[in-house]
Amino acid sequence: MNKPIQKWTTKIIFTLLLILGSATVNATYYPSAGWLYYNGQFYLASYMLWDSPGPWTSTEPGYEHDLHVHDPNFFTSQCTTFSNLPDSYDDCPTAGIFDPNGPVFSFGSFDAELITANNWYFGAWQFTSHGSAASSPFTLIGQENESRCPFGLESIWCMFSNNSQPLLSGLYMNWGGYPTWVPY
Repeated sequence: MNKPIQKWTTKIIFTLLLILGSATVNATYYPSAGWLYYNGQFYLASYMLWDSPGPWTSTEPGYEHDLHVHDPNFFTSQCTTFSNLPDSYDDCPTAGIFDPNGPVFSFGSFDAELITANNWYFGAWQFTSHGSAASSPFTLIGQENESRCPFGLESIWCMFSNNSQPLLSGLYMNWGGYPTWVPY
């Protein structure tokens, strides 16, 4: 079965299950469990698990894992990310551009429908310079997004949020702090 027909067939079946009340109650567009690791300097890593991915609100859903660093003087450089999410992308080049409340450093998947249940995914941020701030509050956010690029092109500049969910908030990153693991 070709991919567009398979996607629509899956969406129709899922919609019928929702109507009939048989769909998984724990289905979410953001990870149902995970860990965030921070080494106290330039490196963070996140491990993500979905019990039941979806439901998606767009016909071409993507997923983005956002690290919102509230103080723009904490990390003063762009970052590089890498991930094993399916059809993954590095969204660090857009950090600080149109982010009204401080930079948001991200990685994601252009095709969230390829995310499978009970499979651990990984993504990491690598920074190159630190600013004058000794600490900063941060928020880790799971986000369903969609591409608004013409002709089905994949570009980080065309990914726009549909839904977002804070995974971690109210915590601080401390420069030179101890390596830390935090569950979400």
